[in-house]
Amino acid sequence: MLNRRIAVAACLSAICAFAAAQAKYPNHPVVMISPYAAGGTTETFARLLTEEFGQALGQPVIIEQKPGASGTIGARFVTNAKPDGYTLLANTSQHVMYEGMYRNLSFDAMKDFKPVGILGSAPIVVVVAENSPYRSFKEVLEAAKTKNVTFASGALGSLPHLTGERVAVQAKVKMTHVPFSGTAPAVTNVLGGHVDLLYSTAPSVMTQIKGGKMRALAVSTKERMPELPDVPTIAESGMPGFDVTGWYGLWAPKGTSNEVINQISKALLAASARPEVRKRMSEISVVPGTLTAEQFAAFAERERSVWLGVMKSAGMQPEN
Repeated sequence: MLNRRIAVAACLSAICAFAAAQAKYPNHPVVMISPYAAGGTTETFARLLTEEFGQALGQPVIIEQKPGASGTIGARFVTNAKPDGYTLLANTSQHVMYEGMYRNLSFDAMKDFKPVGILGSAPIVVVVAENSPYRSFKEVLEAAKTKNVTFASGALGSLPHLTGERVAVQAKVKMTHVPFSGTAPAVTNVLGGHVDLLYSTAPSVMTQIKGGKMRALAVSTKERMPELPDVPTIAESGMPGFDVTGWYGLWAPKGTSNEVINQISKALLAASARPEVRKRMSEISVVPGTLTAEQFAAFAERERSVWLGVMKSAGMQPEN
């Protein structure tokens, strides 16, 4: 009888230990979904800190691409994932603008996700081909008063696109947006002279600027970029108060516990604070994230309000 009790107790102890091990987060790799094609800016931002993020979290963080439909295919995949912290979404700031882009999305970008934190942010740069007749952003604004100026972006509804729309609205000029499926083809078309200029996050065009293939006319932030000290801001170019920063966020499915969200957020902040990560980011003009999950939630709501307003002012109508 004693041996039987010992055996039962041992069995119960093993079961409890197994349950505890199963409940502890994380106990296997975490997948970060990038809803764009491999090699895109979202993946670039994520890879800047993936290794250190995994180290801080205690498990590897793996990036997986699920591209298509302006990021909504990958986003939808994450909404259908188990809310256990093992499937996350890395997305551009476009995430908070989906409701202004589409009428019939199968998910609610704000209600079906929980904000975790910011992977990084960067100024948006206005660039033209090296042989462009435009030598300054002031010249672009002046030309747009009498002729149709075209501008490219890497995606319809992206922050670079909406930055261009915001410029047109505030300057009260007409500019035509030409969207592309990614920044790479947008760059190709601007270099080929098919589009007048391009709005892009800095990391995606710094190589072309440094190589002399493209000329930077202005940056979107209120301060000049240290990497481009001679390039004026849009605010300095005739639009006082203009200040826009491109950002890339991390989201979890709704239903994910606050405990897990906070654990992921703390690991992300720890990784972002590592000297090697900050050095890596500074080399391509990226600023590390510093917001907690709660702060990011408030920030995302503010950005949503601002950019949905810009879309409305620009006369953009959501698609079906």
